[in-house]
Amino acid sequence: MKVAFNSLPLKTEHKTRGIGFYTRNLLADLLQRPDIEIQEFSDISEIKKVDVVHYPFFDLFLRSLPIIKKFPTIVTIHDVIPLIFPRHYPPGIKGFLNNLYQKMALKNVSAIITDSENSKKDIQKFLKVDDGKIFPVYLAPADYFRPIKDKKRLESVSLKYHLPNKFAFYVGSVNWNKNLLNMTAACVKADIDLVLAGKDFEDKLNLYHPEKRSYAEFLKKFESHSKVHILGFIPDEDLAVIMNLSKVILLPSFYEGFGLPILEAQACGTPVITSNVSSMPEIAGKGTILVDPNSVGEIAQAIREIINDQKSRKNLIDKGLENIQRFSWEKTIKETIKVYQYAVCTK
Repeated sequence: MKVAFNSLPLKTEHKTRGIGFYTRNLLADLLQRPDIEIQEFSDISEIKKVDVVHYPFFDLFLRSLPIIKKFPTIVTIHDVIPLIFPRHYPPGIKGFLNNLYQKMALKNVSAIITDSENSKKDIQKFLKVDDGKIFPVYLAPADYFRPIKDKKRLESVSLKYHLPNKFAFYVGSVNWNKNLLNMTAACVKADIDLVLAGKDFEDKLNLYHPEKRSYAEFLKKFESHSKVHILGFIPDEDLAVIMNLSKVILLPSFYEGFGLPILEAQACGTPVITSNVSSMPEIAGKGTILVDPNSVGEIAQAIREIINDQKSRKNLIDKGLENIQRFSWEKTIKETIKVYQYAVCTK
């Protein structure tokens, strides 16, 4: 099967974010398949004759998908969070018009891949797509997320980033849905250091932008707090070590399309606290403490439980390692190829 694969996210700011992780790992695995011939492209004009075209991303407010399609076309839509919470992600007039264009471009796609059953429902509701065209395909953590017992490696990374002896860890973006304010306030309340990582933490420009309002407030309240440690971008090989060193991984988001850090933490054998809304319970299984993301007190109490109750802690670790068995990149690839085959057969 000949597949044209849009690798543009690997050349933009997405390369260090979730879309970049998905694109990079999916492309790398597809290139190893003897039954798949990959033709990478950034612009539609570069596509030669193929069986199917895959766009591994979909921008809600920019024109990322062509309306006219010469070949069966698949697009991955990870989530539609900005449409669910428009007050926090105002598109402006240009963004509104581009969203109308994008909805038109979706009408003749062969299939849509998304990350969860919850995101499938959201895509149906907000983009008005026939549910028969939407295929949930779960993601999975990279194989370097695993329990690490090498004491020298652990000590080396701890010293490299000046990590506290006991800390909670968050990795991700600074978007409103990540709930940085409540998460950080909960750590302060629970009297535990919070370490935060992600490329977006390095960008402190344009804080007046509506989408950065909550991040600006976070910086004002917590940037200089003695319990808060902002690291910025962390290479993959160090990220897994920090997850092993942390006492708990936090993802108490207001909303997620998937929530990959949940699985990364579980694969490392580290307890997780995440939210009881959207896709997070679907992905987390029984290997986390689920909390109300609006409740600082509830998040803080969950942190205290993991830190102080060794029986509860061990149970969460065991359940997390059990839950992670449901997910693998091999499954992700197989399910993705099934969607390719569906698109080719229904053209």
